[in-house]
Amino acid sequence: MNSEVSLSPPTDVLIVGGGPAGLYAAFYVALRGLSVRILEARPELGGQLAALYPDRRVYDVPAAPAAYAGQIVDRLARQLRPFDIDIRLGEVARTLKRSGAGWTVGTDLARYPAGAVILAAGLGALLPRAAAQPEARTDWPFLPQQNTTAVQSAWVQGGVPQATRAALELADAGTPVTLSHRRALFRGTPEQLARLETHRQQGTIVVQAPAAPDFQVRAEAIWQLNGYLPDLSPLQSWPLDWQGEYVPAEPSGQTCLPGVYVAGDLSLSGGDFKLIALAFAQAALCANHAAHHVRPELKIRPGHSSDRRLPGDHG
Repeated sequence: MNSEVSLSPPTDVLIVGGGPAGLYAAFYVALRGLSVRILEARPELGGQLAALYPDRRVYDVPAAPAAYAGQIVDRLARQLRPFDIDIRLGEVARTLKRSGAGWTVGTDLARYPAGAVILAAGLGALLPRAAAQPEARTDWPFLPQQNTTAVQSAWVQGGVPQATRAALELADAGTPVTLSHRRALFRGTPEQLARLETHRQQGTIVVQAPAAPDFQVRAEAIWQLNGYLPDLSPLQSWPLDWQGEYVPAEPSGQTCLPGVYVAGDLSLSGGDFKLIALAFAQAALCANHAAHHVRPELKIRPGHSSDRRLPGDHG
């Protein structure tokens, strides 16, 4: 990591990972009145739900029966809207250093000091699989500095949900798109697949599936979207008494480092029992213990949310 990266203003709590556990932990920290920042390696929130199976139904989320994984991400993000949460996308947490009474987490772009840190990194940073073509891009959606309207022609390769989404968003922006896959199958929600068929019939998306191995298209921009691989290596240098791919912790979620907590699939306490319901419970525990750690005057127990009013709630 570049030692000259900028130092950001501190927050009370920093959360590594923008998946379900990280988003719910951020909600609870903000609910307690503390400042919170989320670091997410991918260019969008949602973790595994958004990267691996946004088009699949999830049945074990309380009060959200048979919801698509992508819908669950949308609802978790909507739960954060009343709060001023600093969300940093496309940044991989790499270093952890003591900083006064708290910690500083470093990425390739900046250093982020905080009073407490919650690790909710799931299986690790979900990084796109390498492209076979050097000129191809490997992630979606666009980062903020990019613009779909600037692309004159596009070739999207892959059958994963991100490939379908990329083709649709490009076509909706007026870009001629070729969408190809080695098999005659594309993944997406029913609504997305219906839109894809409409675009195909209108000729705004040319679909080639199954595509021959030597299939080629002339295009200004190429995306080769082949899914993601988890990478824990940036975190495994942190002195957390790792046990394989897991971090041991106390019942509160605190690791061997004071003020550093772990929730979700990364926590040894859940082991192979990787359920989203368990991740939510661990996230709530970590968030409230972290709040007390940063502000000892706050009780660990948060009380009932029904006794509170969120910012902007005048009901």
